[in-house]
Amino acid sequence: MYNVEKTVLNELFECREENLCTLTEYDKKRIKRLVTKNDTYQMLLDKIDKLSDDEKAKQVIKDSLDSYIDRINIIGSYENEKCYNIDFMDAMNLIFECIGKC
Repeated sequence: MYNVEKTVLNELFECREENLCTLTEYDKKRIKRLVTKNDTYQMLLDKIDKLSDDEKAKQVIKDSLDSYIDRINIIGSYENEKCYNIDFMDAMNLIFECIGKC
């Protein structure tokens, strides 16, 4: 039974995933406000450029930084999906509990 519910839950998440990941104009404005004065990535790239004249070494460092950022994003995505699934299951359990008391 759990596997069936998990499959259904995953299907629901995947259906909603596109809507969850699409940025609306409101989202874009909100993100812009949240990251104002946060130019850390560009600052790091500038500092890397000043470290050495070795373009190959600088590119390796930049690639490593991008890889690390990708890893963090993947972990964040997993955590968001996990929270979505848990919250959805909690909501369904609450609904079932309320129906059972009627």
